[in-house]
Amino acid sequence: MDFKKLKNEVSKLFKNKYMGNILAVLLVIGFILIAITILAPGLLNGKNEVLTEENNTKVNTTASTYEDKQKIELTNILRKIDGVGEVDVMINFESGEEKVAAYDSTNQTTKTEETDTNGGKRVSDQQNDTTKVVMSSESGGNSPVILKTYKPKVIGVVIAAEGAESSKVRYDIEKAVSSLYGISVEKVNVYPMGI
Repeated sequence: MDFKKLKNEVSKLFKNKYMGNILAVLLVIGFILIAITILAPGLLNGKNEVLTEENNTKVNTTASTYEDKQKIELTNILRKIDGVGEVDVMINFESGEEKVAAYDSTNQTTKTEETDTNGGKRVSDQQNDTTKVVMSSESGGNSPVILKTYKPKVIGVVIAAEGAESSKVRYDIEKAVSSLYGISVEKVNVYPMGI
């Protein structure tokens, strides 16, 4: 098929109003899909799946932060305690995550001694201190080099649990959470789950 025949076939398609509209709609949909994949790649694969061992059902969560992950892990471990059923957890943190960046420090000292014609002496000291954050170029952008990351400290936990009517179950939950986060038992509040 030569170019003129191809051109004639394409022009026939666009002359037919119905086919022209369909092609225009398909073209617009194609551009939208391309724009979505380029501009928002995180939307398509941003969900993590967590399996609960009791019933092997998938729970879709966006456990993107440390706080969310702690809540999910605590919920899963508490469900494994004898006598505990469903659990709802709320964790209170002292502050957010803190990151310590790497710094590049430069100290330069210059000492100048001058003597004039009359025998006078002058000494001048000049000190230049420069501190810059060390940057790394990864993934097409610059980001600071992180030396340490301090996770937020847990300062209190509230738990609603099935089976917490029993003082033994309540004690077991309090002891587990207290040991896990290094907080006193008084900062762990356990309540029976209401129906």
